[in-house]
Amino acid sequence: MTELQKPEFPKQILSLNLRSLDALRGFLAIYVLAGHCRWLLWIGNIGWSQYSHSWYAEILVYASASLRYGHEAVIIFFVLSGFFIHLRVSKQLAQSKNFQLNIRNFFHRRCHRLVPPYILALALTTILDLVGRFLYPILYTSLTGDLLLDQNFLTKEFSVTSVLPALFMLPSSMGKDFGSNGPLWSLAYEVIYYLLYPLWLKLRYFGALPAYGTGVIVAALGQLFFMPSFATQVLIHYPIWLSGALIAEIISQKKLIFTKTNIWASGLLLLVAFLATHLTLASPLLILVYAVLGSTVVLLITSLPLSICQHPVHKFFEILGIESYSIYICHFPIITFISAWTFEVLDGRPAHGFLALGGGLFTLLVCHILFVLCERYFLHSRLKIND
Repeated sequence: MTELQKPEFPKQILSLNLRSLDALRGFLAIYVLAGHCRWLLWIGNIGWSQYSHSWYAEILVYASASLRYGHEAVIIFFVLSGFFIHLRVSKQLAQSKNFQLNIRNFFHRRCHRLVPPYILALALTTILDLVGRFLYPILYTSLTGDLLLDQNFLTKEFSVTSVLPALFMLPSSMGKDFGSNGPLWSLAYEVIYYLLYPLWLKLRYFGALPAYGTGVIVAALGQLFFMPSFATQVLIHYPIWLSGALIAEIISQKKLIFTKTNIWASGLLLLVAFLATHLTLASPLLILVYAVLGSTVVLLITSLPLSICQHPVHKFFEILGIESYSIYICHFPIITFISAWTFEVLDGRPAHGFLALGGGLFTLLVCHILFVLCERYFLHSRLKIND
């Protein structure tokens, strides 16, 4: 073949890597779990610095500071939720403008997928917390002497304002967590967004601008005219969830061409958005930054080559991604129980990191068992986009 006959390979990436989004969910779930282990099962940087330690331990401790971005991880979960919820519909909208959502089927699928593992998480939290309060009460009653820890656990209780909302899948919506399981707060946001989705979809039939513009306007109104509350926080974060839906439309309707230049530009945008989260920004600007951060991560992950799915590390995180719901909603009461034991038996969290590592692995094992016992029976088929 002569030089002139060589084919010119297109720069466009033709395949969209949705499998890696499962790996991303697995990574985020482990990230959140590891961050909570660092907080609850380790003495913390101030306490640790008072002990003598080796140089390599210092490197590990400073590296563990990267686990402080749990809220940003949850933000990406919001974007992924909007993406996957709207992906199926956006494909059908692209094929037929007359498509109508089967609302009954939509909510049936959501309940079938979410409710059984959620009930198991509530039962697990109740059992561990009641046993923990009896055997190791210091942490549960906010008497550890650690100001941040004690302030956080003041909101973790079993009362009407914590139990009643949780029974309607709106945990923490009245200012009190269901027992120790504080991370359930994000599930309440998700439930509201699911309830809004059919109504929002009605707006979407009139065009993208009315639908997405209304989401931004609702968030702005919530910020400007309402007192800080659960409802205002849900409205303010709504554009983040909708940014995932927008990415789903862009991908399913093939309105985006992935090139090396676009990928590098997206990576730069992601870096800028991440750095902007460290700035003192007004809430609307911060929400915009979070939306850009989360949606850019999703876009970059879908642009990864499909060959990466064969890597053992990718397969590991992909498996964890399938189990990420159980990991997220079940891990905290387990780690809390272990932490409560340290305050009673060890007179406080240890200065070394072995308990955090071992506790994290043990918690992951328990969450896997809970997944096998419950969630795996309620999984839905994976979505695919034809090239």
